[in-house]
Amino acid sequence: MLSDGMRRMLKKAGSLQKNILDLDFNRLKSAFIVLLIIFTLFFSLISFFGCNNNIAVAGYSGYIPSPPIGNSTGDINIDHTYIIYTSDSGSYWMFDWGDGSFSDWIEVKVSDASVSQSYSWSSYGIYEVRVRHRSSYIGDSTWSDPLIVTIAIPPDLDGDGYNNDLEAAYGKNPDDPDDYPLDTDGDGTPDDDSADGSFTGDLDDDNDGLSDTIEESLSSNSLDDSDVTTLVIEQTIYYLVDTDDDGNGNILYNTQTETQTNTNIEDGKICLDTFGDGLWDYTFQNGIVESYKAPFPWLYVIIAVILTVVIILLLLFKMGVFYLYEEEYVVEE
Repeated sequence: MLSDGMRRMLKKAGSLQKNILDLDFNRLKSAFIVLLIIFTLFFSLISFFGCNNNIAVAGYSGYIPSPPIGNSTGDINIDHTYIIYTSDSGSYWMFDWGDGSFSDWIEVKVSDASVSQSYSWSSYGIYEVRVRHRSSYIGDSTWSDPLIVTIAIPPDLDGDGYNNDLEAAYGKNPDDPDDYPLDTDGDGTPDDDSADGSFTGDLDDDNDGLSDTIEESLSSNSLDDSDVTTLVIEQTIYYLVDTDDDGNGNILYNTQTETQTNTNIEDGKICLDTFGDGLWDYTFQNGIVESYKAPFPWLYVIIAVILTVVIILLLLFKMGVFYLYEEEYVVEE
């Protein structure tokens, strides 16, 4: 049988254990309530900001962006610009050009901004240009309704390759196939702007890859495509420009840095300085670009050999291996 002291100790232990269990339960209940409040606030904030940015939180369904704004007609191989407006900072936008091509995702970092993208179609046809929105909080929207763009051949009554509106803007007769604007490279874009400003002139009149402005700054002929050669070196486009009309490019123009360096001729090859440090890096000859190899320094080798022989002779003379002597002649009287 247990003594009275043991009974009291066991009773106290039982009461203590019960208090501990009650305390743990109360702590768990408090922690659960705090977590519930945090989650409620979190989803309330998401819903609030989502609604302010026209974002449907539940699966992002129901939000359809407005169609892009831009020309609904045009011609092939001409850039057409399309714009969307958004107040959603931190969002991303993609353009679908309707021919299987898409733009990259374009980030918008500020509110109340416009997103502008240009595209040129290579074939005539009817295309549906759409945009898609990506929220910085939740996924992608559905595609917008399309802007229908018709890329068609404009009317050309005289069949000279220049449409009626263009010829009229340049003061030419749309009914006369021999009367058309000056177009040096024959690419369909006149050299100069139209007098009324409705048509922009060709930025590269001779179609050699360098704009007229750059050619003029290099003292090159912007109407002669034979004085510029395009080179691709280490995935960078360079232009070898012949400004003195000797058949060899004397200026190398870097399109990325917009800088120019002079060239030199060695053994019939054009030496190129691509880094602008005054050292030759590549050579160009007959359409082939190669790493620069300095010519063998024969002159220095010959001088070095002569000096070496002289030094050896002097050392041998000093060591007495050989010496100079004078012959004596005896004259008999």
